[in-house]
Amino acid sequence: MEISTKTLSFRLSEDAVGQISSLTAEALKEGNIEKYDAERLHLAVEKVLLKWLDVLGEGTEGTYRCGKRLGRQYITLSVAGTRVNPFGEEGGDCVLNGGNSVQTLLANMGLTPSYHYVNGENQIALMPKRKKINPLIYLVSSMVTGILVGLLCRQLPLELREGVSDVIVTPLFNTFIGLLIATALPMMFLSLTWGIYSIGDTATLGKIGKRVIGRYLLRIYFTLVVCALICIPFFELAACGSTVSGGEFTTIFVMILDIIPSNIISPFLEGNTLQIIFMAVAFGLAMLILNKKIPVIVQFVGQANNIIQLIMEWITSLLPIIIFISILQLMLTDMFSEMSGLLKLFVIIVLCVAVNLVIMVAGVSVRRKISPRVLIKKLLPSFLVALTTASSAATFSTNMECCEKKLGISHKLVNFGVPLGTAFSRPGHAAIFFCVCLFMAEAYSVPITISWIFAAILTSGLLALAVPPVPGGGIACYSILFLQLGIPVEALGIAVVLEIVLDFLSTALNMVAVPVDMVQVAGKLNMVDEDVMRG
Repeated sequence: MEISTKTLSFRLSEDAVGQISSLTAEALKEGNIEKYDAERLHLAVEKVLLKWLDVLGEGTEGTYRCGKRLGRQYITLSVAGTRVNPFGEEGGDCVLNGGNSVQTLLANMGLTPSYHYVNGENQIALMPKRKKINPLIYLVSSMVTGILVGLLCRQLPLELREGVSDVIVTPLFNTFIGLLIATALPMMFLSLTWGIYSIGDTATLGKIGKRVIGRYLLRIYFTLVVCALICIPFFELAACGSTVSGGEFTTIFVMILDIIPSNIISPFLEGNTLQIIFMAVAFGLAMLILNKKIPVIVQFVGQANNIIQLIMEWITSLLPIIIFISILQLMLTDMFSEMSGLLKLFVIIVLCVAVNLVIMVAGVSVRRKISPRVLIKKLLPSFLVALTTASSAATFSTNMECCEKKLGISHKLVNFGVPLGTAFSRPGHAAIFFCVCLFMAEAYSVPITISWIFAAILTSGLLALAVPPVPGGGIACYSILFLQLGIPVEALGIAVVLEIVLDFLSTALNMVAVPVDMVQVAGKLNMVDEDVMRG
């Protein structure tokens, strides 16, 4: 459906609120937005207008606009008058449950309006995300097309086939990889910095915040350790250095010390992932502590993060073409014969995901004294939605319902923890990153040592937190991971395809971990109804 462009001037009143609310609902319907997202945005706009009506009074002039800009739907509302921010302290509580910190987190997911005060006007801007086509559709179509064209090209004389590969396919692939790497490093820095700042304020990091965030981080690295224990028997370790001279342990120690950069510029010039992540965490915590003292810096980082994510969306919108080129290149260069162990990789990943799911269920069942059968029944909807959509946003409402209604977790904790978990619960991504890197290291004869495994675990866990909330966002992280772990850039050809396929499994593990970790935290804080949880 084509999105129509509309502009309407109005004066604040209850009738105008109803009219604008109806127009917003129609616009969201035209934009083919996910039903749950559309309902929240519609409700948010209505509450914003009512807030403005209450503070600024009837008759205040306003303007409503909607349309399409650079392929993205937009809806803006503006009213003249003094500054009234519905999402900040001046405007009272956030129009969505959970306060300002949750509003910021949801904004990162594309679910919440953003507020600006410009030239005496209060402005609300919405750029809702369209309902995503199931990635499996364009994955299968791109792969089938790439295989068919590849088979046709293989019928050509060898010289002509090599010419097609060297003159057309390889330059196109290298251009995309170069663009991806150029965008990935600033994206990782800004995404992680803004993600930490989005927690809200230091008060949010009180007793509840520390437990929830700590639990999500612990889950990521616990998952990686489990994956390492499962994977190591399947791969051949390279000879380690002498334990007398400290060989591998010295390497690990130096690696930890090297995380601290000597200056701000060199990590970006050298592509040192761990140093960039260190600076992102430091900047994010500093912004969180200073908060209102640095509004210009906060606004700049937030806007820069939006820009880089939009650019990444443009890049990943080319995924069908990129997958086609990757498959075609693999077929023209006979690289598929080198990847004969792909079945081994899939078996290992499925095993890692299954073992971690069993550990999650068993941990909650034992510590919270819940029947495993009852718990699985309650967690199953979240698992199935995430597995079939590969979308954390699509699973958000299911997890909210699971935590509050099925597990009996306090409403206050759910409103803070579930949005935070949707943004930061990434054990699935971390596990997939680690397994794929092990497989690629073996395929390209990169020595797998104890220090290499340590670096892979450390980097995979940190990069999992920086995955942008766009389709195929993990592809950017692979480019950084391979750079850090010494894996040739050519491996990105197969990683592009693997990321789309494995995203379903990684998202499923991510989203099941949210209610699992939430119920454990709620139990420690006495914020769970035991009867509901076990019922």
